[in-house]
Parts: sequence; C-alpha cells; structure tokens
Amino acid sequence: MIRSFFITGLIVCGTLGAWAQTASDYNNLGIKAYDTGQYDFALQHFMKAYELTPENKTIRRNMCNAHQAKANLLAKTADFASAAEHLRTAITVDPENASPLIQLGSYYLRLDMVTDAVFRLEEAIELVPGNLNAHELLGRAYYDDNDHEHAMEQLGYVLKIDPNRDGLQELFEKAQREAVVEKDFKSRNGRNFKMTFPKDIPYSMQNSVERILNKAYYSIGQKFGGVFPPEPVQVIFYGANEFQQATQLGNHVGAVFDGKIRCPLTDVQGNWLSEKELSERLTHEYVHVVVRNMAGEHAPWWLNEGLAEVLSGNLDADMSEMLQRMYSEALDFDLKALEGEQLTKLKPESLKLAYLQSHATVSFLQKKWGNQRMKQMMDFLATGIPAEDALSRVYKKDYATLARDVAMTYN
Repeated sequence: MIRSFFITGLIVCGTLGAWAQTASDYNNLGIKAYDTGQYDFALQHFMKAYELTPENKTIRRNMCNAHQAKANLLAKTADFASAAEHLRTAITVDPENASPLIQLGSYYLRLDMVTDAVFRLEEAIELVPGNLNAHELLGRAYYDDNDHEHAMEQLGYVLKIDPNRDGLQELFEKAQREAVVEKDFKSRNGRNFKMTFPKDIPYSMQNSVERILNKAYYSIGQKFGGVFPPEPVQVIFYGANEFQQATQLGNHVGAVFDGKIRCPLTDVQGNWLSEKELSERLTHEYVHVVVRNMAGEHAPWWLNEGLAEVLSGNLDADMSEMLQRMYSEALDFDLKALEGEQLTKLKPESLKLAYLQSHATVSFLQKKWGNQRMKQMMDFLATGIPAEDALSRVYKKDYATLARDVAMTYN
C-alpha cells in the first residue's frame, strides 16, 4: 500500500512535478504515478522526497513498494536480473520490510543463485518468523543446494500448517527419499560443478566425469554466445540401482535433470559405464541446464530434448533408418503433443520415437539457421510466449509446416 503524509491543501498542476517543492509534494506525485502504473515516474518522485527527508518511514515504504512493483513487471518479461536490482535497492531503503527479501529470494531461485536466495530468505524469516511463503522458498533453496536435512525441516514446518500447498508434499517426499539414498555420499566441489558421489567411487572416475562436465560447460555455453550458470551446478552420481531408487525412473532412463543433474556411473549389472557413454549422458543433461538458464521453464519438451540430443551426439545410420520408417508409417507425433513432459507419460518404445523426432526437428532447425536463431527463440520463450508463436516469430513456420519440412528430409 502506498501512503501519503501531512498533506495540506494539495493542488495537482498539469505539468507533473513542476510545482513540487516539499517532500510531501514529491511523495504525493509519486502516489499518483504509482496508482496509474507509472512506476519509473513514481520512483523519481519518491527519490526526491527521500533525498529531502531520508528518515521518513512512510516515504521509505512507498519507495520500497514502487521498486517491488517495478520488479514484478520486469519479472513478467523474465528479466529477473533487472528485477533483482530493484529489490536490492528496496531492501536498502526499507531494511525492516521482509516483503522485498522474500520477493528477491524467489527471483534468485529463478536465476539459479541459490546461495544468495538462502541468505535473503533467512533474513526474511528473522524479520517475520512463521511466514509460510518465506519458509517454503527457503526449503526449496536448501533442496536446490542439496541440503536435504534443512530442506525437510523448512518444508515440513509449512506442511504442518498448510498441508495442501501445491506440490510441496511431493517435494518433501522426494527430499526424504534422496536423503536416504545419498546419506553416505561424499561431496567434491569444483569451480563449475558441485558433485556428489557414493563413497567408494575411485578418484580416477571422479576426475573423468569432472573433465567431461567442464568440457560441456565451456563448449555448450560458447555455442550460445556465452551462456553460463551463475553458480556451480549440482551433479549427483549413483550406482544404477541407487539412481532408480532416488529418481523412481525405469532403467531405460540414462540420466535426468530435475534442477540437478543425476547420472548413474554403472549399468544394472554393476559394470562401469564407458567414458563415451558418460560423455553423451552428461552433455545431454548439461544442455538442459543451459536451456533453463536461457528460457526458464518455458522451453517445450521437444525443443529441450531435441537440443540436448543434437549437442550430445549426431544422428547415426540406424537412427536415420528408424526416422524414415517412422515418417513413412505416419508414426510421428504432433509437436503440440510433445510440448509437455514425456518421460513418465510415454512407454519406452514410444519415448524413443519422441526423442528421435525431437532430435531430427532441432537438427533441421540448427543446420538450416544455426545457433543464433535458436537463441532468439529461447529469448522469446523466456518471456512466456507460447512455443508455436515463438517458432513462428523466429522461423516463420507453424508446427504443421515444420513437421512437414522435417518429414520431407527422410522421404
């Protein structure tokens, strides 16, 4: 809420701010601008009022609210970095207000700045103990940092008071399950990755996967003009059976990215995976990290998985033959149907075809127009534009036209 103070006979002139002389004048002009959604003008006027009376709590709160409103607008366009700048200013202006701290914590999570999110959300809870939004966000931040114990403590607190919070019980159980599987794991922190291994993994294997990850980090990031995560990426390694216990996925799933990269180091018989196999799996999952960094959670499944397939390996002769058969027998999917998550939706054979079609579709786009167009599409997706609309803006094609063009290359 924006508030006025000690207003005496205020008359608003036609030229905004031309008559303003006192802190009260500027504050009330700020209120008018705020109420009409002109947050930049509001901030200019509140800043003038603040410069005249820096200790006035009403002006401080009004200025803080305007920064929060501006941040919210920027977040709607996926510009979380600029939004965070406004919130950092809001916190300095109104340090006893928990609201911008909670908002900033949520944006830091969207930016994968987990350490900063934890810091700001802990600050918020010191100011407003018991705030369920702050406790939930802090629990999610701890979970993202692979701190299962503290994550369950925060999430459990919220669930006791509000057990019907969307998705929270599922996350709590996930953290609980992973904590059991990973209880004796050991951590190894590198510059770009925080890795966790079962305790008996030899150093030679640890070194090998770190080399693979670092190679992916630089090569994939450079392909998109320098896209690199702001903090080290969490990577959890397992034996095949532990991987299935932690993820509850079938053995047809080679690795997964669910906010953290999870990858087995062995097959179900306990044999070490080859370096080539590990490279393909880890590179594939790291592409998902980069896609999320560019487009948030808005990239459609076919694009996300197609990019991961293209950048982790080429279509070989067997894959091309399978694609020819798929298109000739009209077994391909409507791309609209491949926008959402398919991993637990499709049976293994159908899932394999969905991956192949996604691979072929993105390969077609990449070969014809390159990475720059793909990055443009990611930028559109980041703002929340529907996937087919983003495709049309960048490539001048709808789903039906794109599917037909890809199919023609396999006739």
